[in-house]
Amino acid sequence: MEGSLFESLVRNSMTLITDIDKSESMMVHEGDMFANAETSEEPKFKLDLNGKDIIYDELEDLMGYARLRLVKMLYMDANSLGDEGVALMAQTAALSKLHTLSLADNRLTAAGVRALAESPHFTRLRVLYLQHNNLGAEAMEALGHSETLSGLTTLYMKAVPLGPEGAEAFAASPKLRSLQELYLDRASLGNEGVSALCRSEVLDTVEKLTLPHNGLTDAAIDMIAESDHLSNLVTLDLYKNQFTEGYAQKLKQSPKLKRFKFLQVD
Repeated sequence: MEGSLFESLVRNSMTLITDIDKSESMMVHEGDMFANAETSEEPKFKLDLNGKDIIYDELEDLMGYARLRLVKMLYMDANSLGDEGVALMAQTAALSKLHTLSLADNRLTAAGVRALAESPHFTRLRVLYLQHNNLGAEAMEALGHSETLSGLTTLYMKAVPLGPEGAEAFAASPKLRSLQELYLDRASLGNEGVSALCRSEVLDTVEKLTLPHNGLTDAAIDMIAESDHLSNLVTLDLYKNQFTEGYAQKLKQSPKLKRFKFLQVD
């Protein structure tokens, strides 16, 4: 990869992640920041390769790129990586300190999720984007039983055809106990899927839950209000479902939703 056009693309797509307060930024030399990041024990860069039409040979080069170990946040959306590409990433030790991984719109199936779930290298992953992929119950079972991915705090599953079966498989997870944000927009859940989620310990730690466009009715409101697993819920998005006008407001009176503050409906 050295000296190639692809290496130039990668280098130009890497940006330094900084937590420097704006009031102090003028006193920090940019060159020093980059030099420190290059030699740091912890990864300090974001690599955004969304929509770059990366082919498998280029992905192989990327996985062997020396500076990949410096990447904390990796965005690979809309590259048609497929399960084979994700399996290659899952075998790459240089990604062992990755915090955020985005694989939206990459033609993934259960095999790709299984590769992630079984990887020995993604144990530090906390944020995972899988929206716009063809995933169902089998994928959710692999994800939910993964020791590797058990530390996830944020999971994006928007526009993924989970259906009630996928929700059941996800809800049965014995490992996911750290989730704080869960995005399930347009996941074809229906009331049956929400019922499974509301009975699940997976939701015990969730603070933000989004369920727009899932064909939900007033019965789903009742399930959420009566769930014993949503005591940490702060924000709930129920936009574009089929509720009786004003019915969702009963959630604000539920004694079981102890931290609940923000509700989005039509």
